[in-house]
Amino acid sequence: MNDKKIYIWKLATFLHSQGAIMSGKELASHLNRNNFLTSYGVKYKGKRGTYKLIRQTWKWLHNDLKLKNEANCIAKAFVKHNGDYAYK
Repeated sequence: MNDKKIYIWKLATFLHSQGAIMSGKELASHLNRNNFLTSYGVKYKGKRGTYKLIRQTWKWLHNDLKLKNEANCIAKAFVKHNGDYAYK
C-alpha cells in the first residue's frame, strides 16, 4: 500500500509544481499502466476506490506523517470529475 501512496505523493508533487491537476480516472490509468492493483487485485476504474486511495494518501501525509505541505499537493493536484478536490 505504501508504494501506491508514495507514487501518488510524488505524482501530486510534480503536478502541483506545474500548476496541473488530474482526475481520478486519469490517476486510475496511471496506476494501471504502472501495475498497481486495488486491494482486491484488480485494475482501478477511476471510481470510488481511486478516490478512497487519494483520501487515504492525504490522511497518511497530513495526519500520520505530519507533512502538511505534501498533503496540500495531494489536495490540489487530484480532482473529481466536477472539479472538486478529490481528497475530501
